[in-house]
Amino acid sequence: MQKIFHIEGKIFTTLSRIFDLLVLNVLFIMSCLPIITIGAALTAMYTTTFKMVKNEETSIAIDFSNGFKRNFKQSTTIWLALLATAVTFLFAAQFLMGKGSAILFPLLFVVTVSLLSFLYVFPLLAKFENRSFQIVKNAIFISFHSMAYSILLFAITLLCLGLIPIFLPQLIVLWLFLGFSLSAYVKSFLLERLFNNYASIKEEKEIA
Repeated sequence: MQKIFHIEGKIFTTLSRIFDLLVLNVLFIMSCLPIITIGAALTAMYTTTFKMVKNEETSIAIDFSNGFKRNFKQSTTIWLALLATAVTFLFAAQFLMGKGSAILFPLLFVVTVSLLSFLYVFPLLAKFENRSFQIVKNAIFISFHSMAYSILLFAITLLCLGLIPIFLPQLIVLWLFLGFSLSAYVKSFLLERLFNNYASIKEEKEIA
C-alpha cells in the first residue's frame, strides 16, 4: 500500500500527470486569447506533450514558454494563412451552395485536405525545424499516406473537443480544465510513433 502512494507510485504519478495537463490546458487557453496566437499556442502545447510522452519534461510552464517563443513567428504565419484560407472557403461555400454539386465537390475535397493536414501542421512544427512551405507539404502528404492515423487522430480530436461537451454536459467542468491538453497528450503518443517511422525511413534512404 505504501508503494502505491510513494512518490514514484502509480497513484502519485497519475495525479502528477493530471496536474501537469491541467496546468498545460490553462496555459494553452490563456495563450489563445488573442486569436492570432492560436498557432503558436498549439505548437507550444505539442512541444510540451511530446516531451511528456517521453518523460523528458523539465517544467510544464518552462517547456510551454520555450516552445511558444521559439516557434512564434513561423507558427503564427502558418496559422494566419490557414485561418484566411478557412474564411475564404466558408464564404465560397455559401456563395456556391445554390450553384450545384459539381462545383461543391472540388471545394469539399479541398476542405477535407485542409482539415486532415491541420492535424499534423503544428505537431510537425513542434517536432522538426523546416521551412513553412515544407511543413505544410509534409502535413498534407502524411495526412493521406497515413490515413489510418489521420482517422484516429480526427476521432480523438472530435471526442475530446466536440462530443464530450455536447453529449456529456455533466463533464463540462472537467473538459474546460483538461480538454485541449488531454487531446494533445493522447495524440502525441500516436504522432511520436508516426513521426519516428518517417524519420527512420528518411535516414535509411540517406544512408543508402
